[in-house]
Amino acid sequence: MKSFLNKRKYLAVLGGTLILLSALAYSHNPSRDEMSKMDCQVCHTCARPTVEDNCLRPCPTLPMTHGVGEHSLSEAPESMLLDELADLYQPVKFNHKIHARMAEMGGDCGTCHHYSPGDKIQPCKDCHGGEANPANLRQPGLKGAYHRQCLSCHREWSHDTKCVVCHSPTEGKALAGSGFDSTDIMGISHPVITEPVKKTYHTSFDKAPVVTFYHKEHIDLFGLRCVDCHKKENCSYCHDLQKTAAMAKSEEEVHSMCNGCHLQDRCTKCHDSKERPAFSHASTGWSLNKYHAGLDCRACHPTGRQISRVDKDCAACHAGWNSENFQHAVTGLHLDDTHSAMDCADCHLNREFTSAPNCASCHDDNRSAREMPPGRYIGKL
Repeated sequence: MKSFLNKRKYLAVLGGTLILLSALAYSHNPSRDEMSKMDCQVCHTCARPTVEDNCLRPCPTLPMTHGVGEHSLSEAPESMLLDELADLYQPVKFNHKIHARMAEMGGDCGTCHHYSPGDKIQPCKDCHGGEANPANLRQPGLKGAYHRQCLSCHREWSHDTKCVVCHSPTEGKALAGSGFDSTDIMGISHPVITEPVKKTYHTSFDKAPVVTFYHKEHIDLFGLRCVDCHKKENCSYCHDLQKTAAMAKSEEEVHSMCNGCHLQDRCTKCHDSKERPAFSHASTGWSLNKYHAGLDCRACHPTGRQISRVDKDCAACHAGWNSENFQHAVTGLHLDDTHSAMDCADCHLNREFTSAPNCASCHDDNRSAREMPPGRYIGKL
């Protein structure tokens, strides 16, 4: 994963530098005198960079993630029209919502908005306005900033940067051959990805090599989102037009994903010698009755915390039950007038509601609630 990220960072740096220089060349042709005053070692570590050995320094914008506040996807607009630089091409219809969702798997909003205070996400033009400044490569003009942010991902997808992937040519100003879309994705929506029900992994753990992972279980029962596990997986993680995608993660990478919830668990929590069935609450030693089976997990296990065992004593959750606020008929037994006025603990000793009621505290004829019910059965217990 580290080599992948380094490669991605290198491509982003190289792409950003090339497009910035292109933007500079288009918007401003520096004179020989201006060129002589530029310090090449702002970007390069060697005196004579070449295409084969460009000796680039890390891009100045990469560490500028300070100042990014906590922003949520709900703040993102559905779409935006980028029209301030429209000349050869028509305004860009930018689907902000889709790109924001993809950014969740990386650095969130800070992936593009690399300098925004906590209470406001600034428009790019607030910092990158007007023409590029050759003397300050850390703060390119608006055109350079747009392209430097976009091209690294688009280059990873197609290894090409045809303008028409994002830009529709203005009539009479289109460049020759610009109608070709090298990515073949213009106007195409990504197909819906359905999560697998179960995946079985065979690991190098000799004692228990088999891990059975129920994908939907983690989503439906435990409330995980895709981005809680799938992080730093941009389009090129699955797609590359020139080589087969290598999507397999190392065991260390998989463990780092799972350890957020399972760090304190024994290895046998997930590992076994054979496939395991899907989760059943009975496997915890507590089979849920019909009243609890339909509840959401978080009804008993607190939200925002790792799911752990709870006290099986009913009073831990139902300490406030009494004859006034609890309708006994929901159990299938409608109490008569005599018993409905009694306290719950008079029949359910120590308030153990999962055990059969004890009639001996009031009756000495060895009766049971089933043989001589304290009311009328209206359903099956």
